[in-house]
Amino acid sequence: MFWLKTKKKHIIEFEEKLAQILKGELPQIYKAIQLSKIYGINFKHEPKGIYVSRGYKPKEYEEVMRNHRTHFNLSGIAVLNKKTKTYEELKLNYLHDNLINIEIENPENFHKTFDLSEIRIGEIGIEYIEFENPDLGIVKRALNTLNIEQLEQLNLDGTFEIELNEKLFYTILDMKDGNYIATTKNGQIFILNHDHETRVKQIAKTPKDFFEIYKGDKNKLESIMNE
Repeated sequence: MFWLKTKKKHIIEFEEKLAQILKGELPQIYKAIQLSKIYGINFKHEPKGIYVSRGYKPKEYEEVMRNHRTHFNLSGIAVLNKKTKTYEELKLNYLHDNLINIEIENPENFHKTFDLSEIRIGEIGIEYIEFENPDLGIVKRALNTLNIEQLEQLNLDGTFEIELNEKLFYTILDMKDGNYIATTKNGQIFILNHDHETRVKQIAKTPKDFFEIYKGDKNKLESIMNE
């Protein structure tokens, strides 16, 4: 029956217990689950497994994008099979240091097959997967009038989308403490300052105009942010 299937609460309990066990060896996983919320799970059949859908509040999302930009498979985690009384290793996939996929036979019966409180840690293995940033292409198109030297003065690999005042921005410089220089899709450049009365302030109409202000030294930008 449907109500007997594995539910979101089972995955939350399993993830939290595993993160606690790994806190000393992989502290980034423990930190990451404090920043997100599991909204639901879906059962996959090709390959078989459980997909975990998550969400973030704006402030937590910014921290995740700054400090948890990883995608990897985690091995060495075994859980007790209730029927066979043996520990079976699970195939776990993490994105942003958060669990997003458990590859397992009979995913609907995950909590009935395994005792999710009985976790054994073996030799930990991490297989990193190349992280593809979906926002990077948007930013590169917005800044296509800049030359290579100018682009290298920006923090583009870590770009991510921020929505403020019902408008989308894409970070191009991290000014620390949650403040950014960001571009819109059409190349307008803004200051995003969460501590200031004016959180969103335009400083250039085009990327080239921005480089009339910015010469690689953030000090001038910081003085503009504090005006």
